[in-house]
Amino acid sequence: MNTFSEALITEKSKIPESFDWFAPLLGDWDCDYYDEPEEGWKRHVVGEWIFRRILEGTGIQDIFIFPSRKTKETDPQPDGEYGTSLRMFNRAAGCYDVVYTCETCMKRLTFRKEGNRLVGQVLDEENAFWIFSDITENRFHWENIQVKEDGTKVLICEIFGKRRSDKR
Repeated sequence: MNTFSEALITEKSKIPESFDWFAPLLGDWDCDYYDEPEEGWKRHVVGEWIFRRILEGTGIQDIFIFPSRKTKETDPQPDGEYGTSLRMFNRAAGCYDVVYTCETCMKRLTFRKEGNRLVGQVLDEENAFWIFSDITENRFHWENIQVKEDGTKVLICEIFGKRRSDKR
């Protein structure tokens, strides 16, 4: 392992156990992404999502790869995303400050736990939320939701993750 990776990635955590909400997502995930880029056409893209503890256990970083490295040649997506999120625990506020960035955008979010869901409010987009739910040892569901003024929720896209059993 090179010095950058050694300094970045860690197994330990400095996040209090009661706030270590993203711990169940640590690892490698095969994912199915769904959206409707054109009315009447539901798209499916195979991807991967990788989560690791970082910076002496003060946060979690993920790598978002859609389409997956395995399928990008056979199923290229002109609007595919290869991005990363930094999820840093904010002790004072009892939440996570998150930044997601890819080639075309950068978004800031605040994540809080609401019941069994991890709800991220996109800070620069009123009524935009990224939500992790149905998190188990081997599965999770993620949604990008827009809430209209009348309270109607619009699903922009969603991802179903399945823990990868092999080490690629």
